[in-house]
Amino acid sequence: MAESQNELKLSAFTFHEQAVRASVGGKQLALDALELGGEILVVLTWLGNSERGLRKPEYVLPLSAVTHQALNSDPEAKYKWAIGAPLPQSLFDGSASRQFRRQFGVRSGPALTLPLKPTKH
Repeated sequence: MAESQNELKLSAFTFHEQAVRASVGGKQLALDALELGGEILVVLTWLGNSERGLRKPEYVLPLSAVTHQALNSDPEAKYKWAIGAPLPQSLFDGSASRQFRRQFGVRSGPALTLPLKPTKH
């Protein structure tokens, strides 16, 4: 049975650990990103389940929704992308209203689970 090509397979994603540089509340942060269906999703908050040793993205910000710059030219670079405008702290601590999150294009994370502790290669 052939699967249709436009079905999004959640198993086909790439995890980019600490690959996005952003300014939040005056501090430079390194954020994780998921590459899913050709879209880069910056993970704002994770939901962790320590009993099962898993975590899942709670809120994500599509990189295309904010001014950003690709830094892919240098394979040795620490970051792959940089977000241009500072991001409000409330997007990260859960205090942002639904309307405020919507202004930034923030949405619920995809139904993916990753190991709680990043695996070192």
